[in-house]
Amino acid sequence: MTTTVARRAAAVVADPKQHARTIAEAVDEAWHTRYGGSRIEVPISVVAALALVAREAPDADQLAVLEETMLRLDEEGFASLMTRLWCEWALVRPDLLPRTKYLWSWIDDDPDPTTLRAVHGVGQAALRKGVLARCGPDAWGEADLLGMLLQAMKSRGARNGIGQFLTPESVTMLLGRMLGPQEGARILEPCAGTGTMLLGAAQSMRENGLDPTACEWWANDIDQLAAACCAVNFHLWGLGWRVVVGCGDGLQDRWMHDALAERQAAIDEVQRSWRQAAQIAAVRRLLDLPHPGDPLAAAMKRARPKPPPPPPAPPASSTFDAEAVYRQGSLF
Repeated sequence: MTTTVARRAAAVVADPKQHARTIAEAVDEAWHTRYGGSRIEVPISVVAALALVAREAPDADQLAVLEETMLRLDEEGFASLMTRLWCEWALVRPDLLPRTKYLWSWIDDDPDPTTLRAVHGVGQAALRKGVLARCGPDAWGEADLLGMLLQAMKSRGARNGIGQFLTPESVTMLLGRMLGPQEGARILEPCAGTGTMLLGAAQSMRENGLDPTACEWWANDIDQLAAACCAVNFHLWGLGWRVVVGCGDGLQDRWMHDALAERQAAIDEVQRSWRQAAQIAAVRRLLDLPHPGDPLAAAMKRARPKPPPPPPAPPASSTFDAEAVYRQGSLF
């Protein structure tokens, strides 16, 4: 009988940036070999969802079990996982929902078999390269994984077509560190990209014993995908709730007004959904109706690794008569 043992989550590489590049390259190859050069928001969505769930993991041991379970999911089970993670994200961070919708809208399109196969391949590649360890409870906020992934997946022609010239991460991180914001400050970045400069500022604050959540963080980018990654990064990097992410022309202040309006509309919509869900649950309890089956729960249960069996008990001492063996002269 074959026994499956949960392996420990991949160790965090000493250099966070190099580890992030390794993950980005593996995901880029997995997507383009299975799907092609278009719809790069889909693989970035997969990595973002895995990073979000890793960020909330309680410890490395549970992260290892989770990693092994995800690796064992089939294509449909993994797609169900992506749907559940983004639905839960909508409930947890409705304030960032307007920006991140560009990442997860593919789920609403009833993905075809080719997309499901590519999504599963991307997830496998990211997990095997240690995405959970890179974004887990002991390693978050060290590198802009989504920014590196976006740069790796966007072709040079696509960047030139929209006049997008990305500043090297090392430069933007250094500029952020030079800001040196104090608690209570308002930090605005109208051309934020995926937010790397703001990550540098947050790192500088933490190194000086300051709390970045005490600041207001305002970011904007004209690229929908970059703005979506920035919104996810704000949560991954622990910048708190005083954050606003827009998508528009950074040379005008209109993006700030639009971002605030969209933010409030999303919060109101999620609150309405919560109330409706509570009403439906109350009716089910009142009428004693069965709960609908959960395909993701069934898939996770099938994929969860089984613990190793206990070792066999040692033989009882009565099965070995040392005195008799010694008398026969066969002991030595």
